[in-house]
Amino acid sequence: MTTESNTSKIPNAVKKILLADEKVMAVVKQSRFKALITPDSLIITNQRIIKYSPSNLGLHKDIEDYRYEDIANLKTSKGIVFATIIIKKRFMSEDLIINNLSNSQADIFYRVVQENLQRRNSTASSQIRTDQQIPTPPSADPLQALKLRFAKGEITKEQYEETKKILE
Repeated sequence: MTTESNTSKIPNAVKKILLADEKVMAVVKQSRFKALITPDSLIITNQRIIKYSPSNLGLHKDIEDYRYEDIANLKTSKGIVFATIIIKKRFMSEDLIINNLSNSQADIFYRVVQENLQRRNSTASSQIRTDQQIPTPPSADPLQALKLRFAKGEITKEQYEETKKILE
């Protein structure tokens, strides 16, 4: 799926941290109309999403990675030309908000990430079926059970907060 033009768009700082078995599936970049000097790049691999954020005219670089197992769901908000993607993460961490993507770049990002999430989930579910699982004992504390359900990604952060307020 990766083309030569895509691989040439991978920043050198990111190329250095790619794992041996990691394959780049797509590279998307913020629009220069919105982030003129140093737009962020998103490198989507078969194992994670890497956010590359240069600043100070490229003299400073922040690199963050987001593993697929930490992603609860994706949300796309599209305007006429530009889009924002919101990645809701598990474990009560802040959402990743990626704005100023062209609609076509947002579509590519969304499609490739969804494919990787499905691949990861199907692999995980097949391992659950083949492995012998020890059932989790029911918790006597409903708040603890709620925390466990949230950590497993069974409920959203909003559902967690609402139910927590009711239980307290």
